[in-house]
Amino acid sequence: MRIRALLAFVIAAGLWMGSGIDMTDPVVPESGSEIVTAGNPSGFFGNPTSGLVREVTAYNVGRRRQTSKAPCIGATGQNLCRLVAQGLKICAANFVAPETILDIEGFGECIVLDRMHRRFAHRVDIAMRKDEVDRALEFGIQRRQVEVKPVRP
Repeated sequence: MRIRALLAFVIAAGLWMGSGIDMTDPVVPESGSEIVTAGNPSGFFGNPTSGLVREVTAYNVGRRRQTSKAPCIGATGQNLCRLVAQGLKICAANFVAPETILDIEGFGECIVLDRMHRRFAHRVDIAMRKDEVDRALEFGIQRRQVEVKPVRP
């Protein structure tokens, strides 16, 4: 078994050496990439947040089955049900810090006040009212350009 593994490695290395691949180029994850390493839970390197196409979904704040035991309270401790009812655009994302502003193509700007399960490190989830379940389901999973807005001093 060890001989087969060594042989496979030698063949792969030989093919790679003659492939013309320049290993001095930086490795940059593509849109939607899920490279995850220790100490880098978002799975991205450098500035991954500038204008990437990402999966965008929608969820309903106030719905326990879609959120948590406290369905109106977001990861930042704020009452998202109240904020969404007031017309504030809220979203959940793990690849940026809380209170970051994201600009989502075709949706506009939203503020990150919630988090998602870690398996969705690359995704943005738009918060909708509790009574907009059909609207959230209709939204589905879309691929849209998402840009992080610079923090204003």
